[in-house]
Amino acid sequence: MCGIAGVVGPGAGALADRVSAMVAALNHRGPDDHGLAVFDDAVLGNARLSIIDPIGGHQPLSGPDGRTALVCNGEIYGHARLRAELSDYPFRTGSDCEVVLALHERHGEHLLPHLPGTFALALWDDRRHRLLLARDRFGERPLYYALVDGLLAFASESAALAAGGFDRGEPDPAAVAEMLRQGYVPSGRSIWSRVRSLPHASVLRWDTVGVPEVRRWWTPPEVRHGASMDESAAWLRSELDRAVRDQLEADVPVGAFLSGGIDSTTVAALAAEHHPDLHAFTFDMPGESELDHARATAAMHGMTLHVLSPDPGDVAEAIESLPTAWDEPFGDSSALPTRMLSEFARREVTVVLTGDGADELLGGYLVWTRGLLRPGTPGSLEDAEPPTGRRSLLGRLADRRRGQPVDHSVARRFASFRQYFDADELEALGLPGVDAADVDVSRYGYGTADDICRFDLDHYLPGDILVKTDRASMAHSLEVRAPFLDVAVAEGCLALPADLKVDRTHEKLLLRRACSDLWPASVRDRPKQGFGSPMASWLALGDVVELKRAHLSDPASALFDLVDRDAVAGYIDANDQRTWNLLVLAIWWTHARTRTGAR
Repeated sequence: MCGIAGVVGPGAGALADRVSAMVAALNHRGPDDHGLAVFDDAVLGNARLSIIDPIGGHQPLSGPDGRTALVCNGEIYGHARLRAELSDYPFRTGSDCEVVLALHERHGEHLLPHLPGTFALALWDDRRHRLLLARDRFGERPLYYALVDGLLAFASESAALAAGGFDRGEPDPAAVAEMLRQGYVPSGRSIWSRVRSLPHASVLRWDTVGVPEVRRWWTPPEVRHGASMDESAAWLRSELDRAVRDQLEADVPVGAFLSGGIDSTTVAALAAEHHPDLHAFTFDMPGESELDHARATAAMHGMTLHVLSPDPGDVAEAIESLPTAWDEPFGDSSALPTRMLSEFARREVTVVLTGDGADELLGGYLVWTRGLLRPGTPGSLEDAEPPTGRRSLLGRLADRRRGQPVDHSVARRFASFRQYFDADELEALGLPGVDAADVDVSRYGYGTADDICRFDLDHYLPGDILVKTDRASMAHSLEVRAPFLDVAVAEGCLALPADLKVDRTHEKLLLRRACSDLWPASVRDRPKQGFGSPMASWLALGDVVELKRAHLSDPASALFDLVDRDAVAGYIDANDQRTWNLLVLAIWWTHARTRTGAR
């Protein structure tokens, strides 16, 4: 895991000192080693958290002739298998990321479909005078960029752009509205008017002339029918076990987050089979504790369990500290325990495995959204048996070209599932009236629960879940890995129809069939809880009430640079997600405004 930064464009080589400042601002992401590669028109920088080949894997990595350079934030899982396939390349390090350069030599700019793992990377080819920026399929690692005075500056966090002297502009009102509406800034957007986030599964190409080309390089596979539950379960068990083994590879201590739910339990249990005395870390959430389930799993698999029991008196201080880790305002209240748990785990390990991604791939969120699926709709989960003759999405799109409708109704209803402010409320706050009705659902045309999984894969996962784990962990130089998001596991799950994942009463049927023998009875039989937080209780704590007064009531609050003060008054005592979103927005802007000297 690392932080990356750079500047590309005519004469960029003279800006090495500014890139050094950007790298220094990313030290929390990579405290072990810093490096620069300087060309006439490009400077690439890296702040490295040394995981694989700590001594030899210094970045930037250079190609055989010294005219290509790579900085990469991420891990290329199974890189040893790729090295064997690329044996004609003169590898010089044991770094997993060096396979990117080998793939570039073989496939040129079409290397990305051949690249597994999680990554945000920048590759400069001085021979062709071309920059390539890319993010992994699911958006596990961040990457921001800005075009300023004919130069393209990029970094893992937008704060690093500011550290390099690049103007980020002002908070974008439309992005502020989206953050309040759904709790996060969408993938591909930035809170800043002059900064963009490279979307997940996307690549940017630039030859230092004109406008950079940004396009999506990966899309999920089509849903396929025909495989039985038993065949699919056997496949999932085998591939998930292989993914866990791949992601246990490290030259530093590795552990696992263990919440007590079936996703993290599965990953930790598989890891414990290959990693004796695995260290697992759990958060004893006040009022919503899953500690007994985590203890049962740890005992069953011989893990050493570390338990973090927070002091409620620390909540207000922890809320105020969030902007130091979050590059943008972020409304998921579970960010707070995730950050605390990351700091706690870093005392023992440098890498942790998590269960992230399982809900999006295996229908976990259907427990809360069944009402969105109309009875009688094919795949609505109201059918006792899967209907026959369903069309693939490509077939449905072909129907549309022939003038026949494609069913986007499930995705359209689901788009409003996590909407906390509607268009009228946002306009009353003085912001653009963005609304779920404006969300593009054209890619989701199955008309079944498959659309819910794919919608979240494009929105909630890269915009919320993966942002949360990345920022919380990287604030403490901890690398988080998600075996469910292994390429083969994820693509295989996406290709399986919803009937193998959910029915009228249960979610994650496939995972239950494949892995329930790994779970204690208490975990196997419990309802889904999710890793949340007692947000309403926190907002009612005395110290947090004072925070609300200072940031939501005081006329001098920085929040009122961004939204109408009178409109905020009605949300102060609601103590719900709207209150929380406004509070974290206010605290973030107070912090960001001070750092940037704005206003």
